[in-house]
This record gives sequence, C-alpha cells and structure tokens, in this order.
Amino acid sequence: MSTEQKQPLKILVTGSSGFLAQHIIPKFQKEGHKVTGVDKRPETAKSNVFLHTDVRDLNYRDVLGVDYIVHLAWRTNIPDCSRHPKESTYDNIDMTVHLLEVAREAGVKKIFFPSTASLYGKNPTPWKEDMLGMPIEHYSWQKLSCEFLLKMYAENFGLNTVTARFFQVFGEYQREDTALAAFLRLKKTGQPITLTETTAQSSFRSGQRDFIYAGDIANAVYILVTDDRAGKGEIYNVGRGKVNTMEEIANAVGGEVKWIPRRPWEVERHEADITKLATLGWSPEVDVVDWIKRQS
Repeated sequence: MSTEQKQPLKILVTGSSGFLAQHIIPKFQKEGHKVTGVDKRPETAKSNVFLHTDVRDLNYRDVLGVDYIVHLAWRTNIPDCSRHPKESTYDNIDMTVHLLEVAREAGVKKIFFPSTASLYGKNPTPWKEDMLGMPIEHYSWQKLSCEFLLKMYAENFGLNTVTARFFQVFGEYQREDTALAAFLRLKKTGQPITLTETTAQSSFRSGQRDFIYAGDIANAVYILVTDDRAGKGEIYNVGRGKVNTMEEIANAVGGEVKWIPRRPWEVERHEADITKLATLGWSPEVDVVDWIKRQS
C-alpha cells in the first residue's frame, strides 16, 4: 500500500545538474517536498538547497535528516566509459559505495538507483527484471555491478534500496550525445541521419528501441521512492512497453537517412516488460513520435 505523506519529505538528489534531475527535482517539489541537490557542476535544476561538491566528499552529517536519496550522479557517456574503463569504473562504483555507506550511517529510509536496460544485452525481448544481465560494454557492466551492491546492502545491512532500469530516455534538456538529440541536430544542420541495417532475418530494416519520456520517468521515480511496496533491493523496468524502429524515429525528425552495415556488437531490439511497475499504479503517457512532432 502506498505511504500517505503528511509532512514534507527531505530528498537528496545527487547529479542534480543533469538531464533527468531537471525533471525529477520539480516533480518532488510539486508534491510539496524539499530537495537538496548535490553536484560538482554548476546548479541547473533549482533545488531548495544546493551542495556544490563531489558525492564522495559527502559525510553522514550532510545526510542526517534526509528521508530518501535519489542517486543520479554517474559518468554517463557510454563511449567515455569504454575508452577509460579503469577510471570510469573507479569513479562510478566508488561513488556509489561511498553514498551507500553514508546513507547507512545516517539512517536514510531508502536509496534509489537508476540503472540501464542495456545490461540485458542479447536476451530475448521483451526484457523482464528476472533475466540474467548480459552487458556488452563497460557502462552497463558498471550499472549491473552497482545493482548487486544495492541488493547486498539491502540484504546484509537492512538499508532499503530500489533500482530502476531505464530504457531509451528522451525529453527536454536531453544530452547532446543521445541518439534523438543527434537526429534533431543533424536535421537542423542539413546532414544525413546515420542508421545501421539489421540482419536479414529481422522484420525491420533498422533497430528497434523502447523510448520513454523523462517526465514519465520522473513520475516512476516518485512512486518508487515514496511507495512502501517498492524497496528491499527490488528492480523495476521503466520503459513504454512498446518499440519504435530507428527508421521511424528518423522519418519523424525528417531529413535524409544514410545506411551503414550493422556492427556485430549491436543489440537490435530493446523492449521492456513493464508489468511489475504497473502494479504500483504507474503508466507512461508521452509517445516519442508525438513529442518529436511538437519540437518542429
């Protein structure tokens, strides 16, 4: 049963200057809660309190009195993680362990961690939360490793944790290195959009992705943080539960398409089974093609 909140909650959001934080922080504030943002970059989303610092410099005194932590801080560039595997692994995992220790010491009620659907790798779709992780690059492996950390802290230390595996995220403030942002930029500059062709056995010429709007993610995060039914190391998919081909996305953006051969490591289809999250009363609202049309 969902917790009825009578007093404003105190939420600490790491990575508060990032893309998703600019959707998640306003959601908590709209519901009447107080947000402390933590980021070593300049502030973007307007928190009630902002700590301009590295997550690893936080101590339990900074977290005392915090009800819930939303841990968004991460080295998010996938090629960067692959180019610098040692440094990115140390940064991402060390930061997460440090925050788990601080949260445990300060008596935080729950910590939320955003993982990635990419760790499903070449599992058959639709992807379900109980499938074995099969990451094919460093970024996904680091996320999966931290999932195990959260589950271990939940089981061994009683720290309440919950993880969400995000699918292909889009929306306002999206990073320039995301596929959709790149498509929109190429259209504006008159350059062709590059797509990879699928194998001959596929029913589609291009890969298929499950696109989920950042505002829908913010609603999901709010539920997973505040609902007592979500926790104890549990994992939830956050996607739309339907796919769009990349060719369909490119056509919605408009402009010329340039085709290249499929790279052997690419996963052709990402698709979420969202049954588990739906049991908490969540459902996605924004369709990616409709959103693209509103941008033009």
